[in-house]
Amino acid sequence: MRRVLFLSLCVTGVLAFGACKPKVKPGECKSSADCEKQEGYGKVCVEGRCQECAADTDCKDGFVCRDSRCEPKPQCTSDEQCPPGQSCQNEQCVAREAGTCASDRDCGPDEQCQDGRCAARAPQASSECADAGAFTVRFGFDQANLTADSQGTLQKLADCLKATPAKRVVAQGYADERGTAQYNVALGNRRAESARKYLEDLGVGGKTETVSFGEENALCSEATESCWEQNRRVEFQVER
Repeated sequence: MRRVLFLSLCVTGVLAFGACKPKVKPGECKSSADCEKQEGYGKVCVEGRCQECAADTDCKDGFVCRDSRCEPKPQCTSDEQCPPGQSCQNEQCVAREAGTCASDRDCGPDEQCQDGRCAARAPQASSECADAGAFTVRFGFDQANLTADSQGTLQKLADCLKATPAKRVVAQGYADERGTAQYNVALGNRRAESARKYLEDLGVGGKTETVSFGEENALCSEATESCWEQNRRVEFQVER
């Protein structure tokens, strides 16, 4: 009789224990379904807590999910996302200080952005002046003096530089393969200096520099006079 009573009590206890499921604490969850049943908490289960969102798709249009909360979508993350004349500050597009800029689009049609300020746009070189390669001058064998043709070419370059001044002009001197490398560097330098001095005499201002490459960067590699003539030259690099 006692054994029967004991077994009955055990069965009853097991059934009672199985019927009593542990309750979910307020704000806690195992799935989003647990959050749906709770008031005052978010409806998305994130790492065991009911939150407002886990991804942007959990928020309504115009909002994004940050730290499990839906917040207004920022206007910008960089200046490029703002209209011209505005910059991105604290994820909002605000008006720039007058005259300041991040790029040319922040300036007027006749202005360009220089060092963060809007300045008058430099005049554009004409098609005749845009190709610096058109002003290459050539020299006789072992010579650094300018020919009449070279002087005429430099006159055209000087006219272009006066019409549309450059930030920097570099005269690059070259020589053909005959002679030692050291001698050819010196010869290329004399040629570059001759061209620079002539431009100066023609009234070209600004920063004009010279550099010599000697026999390097040859335009032609044949051992013929016509080939050597192409390599005895001064080229110009014009930066605007």
